[in-house]
Amino acid sequence: MNTFPWGDYVPRVIDGWVRDGTAYVALVNEEVVGVINLVLLPTGVAWLEGLRVKSTYRRHGVGTALTNYALDLAKAGGARYAMLMIAEWNNASHGLARKLSFRPVLNVYGGITRGSPALRVTDRDEIKRFVEEALDKTNGYFCSTVNHWVCTRADVDYVLSMTREVYISNGGVGFNGGFSVGKPTSPVRMEMLATERGDFEEYFGMYIVYELAL
Repeated sequence: MNTFPWGDYVPRVIDGWVRDGTAYVALVNEEVVGVINLVLLPTGVAWLEGLRVKSTYRRHGVGTALTNYALDLAKAGGARYAMLMIAEWNNASHGLARKLSFRPVLNVYGGITRGSPALRVTDRDEIKRFVEEALDKTNGYFCSTVNHWVCTRADVDYVLSMTREVYISNGGVGFNGGFSVGKPTSPVRMEMLATERGDFEEYFGMYIVYELAL
């Protein structure tokens, strides 16, 4: 079910999803023809990722059925919103998201940062100020690349709980969890999502974050 000509991250992480009990599959005559991962976040958001459908079963409603199943589980689990991220070029997935009434809420750019001069901030009061400013600029959304890419609605306390230090440059404000508001900003080489393209050492692409109220 490799969807991408340049390779796919799902084969590297699906064993972990299975161990965590968050992966769900579609079966046809006991053959796995689709998969999706669902993570319930403490922010009241259900994060959907890794939707893949075997090529011979595409355009048969498998992706829609899997996503709707995940949304039902999210509602049952108490989630108030569902969110997902789609690469800019993936027209089929954008079409599915729109069909299911998801709306775009944030554009991000992903890649590996070069590691460049940046001021490290570790004072908690200063970090809180930068968190407040960041959430104001993103309309209350925050992302992370720790373990896996995820974006969520967030409040200041949630972001503070996962932030040890902030990186400041002329072009952006970076967070140790792998998110920058503005251009990708980090004093060390790391995987990062940023709200502006900037200068990545290795650029993966632009991604659109979608949200659905449950």
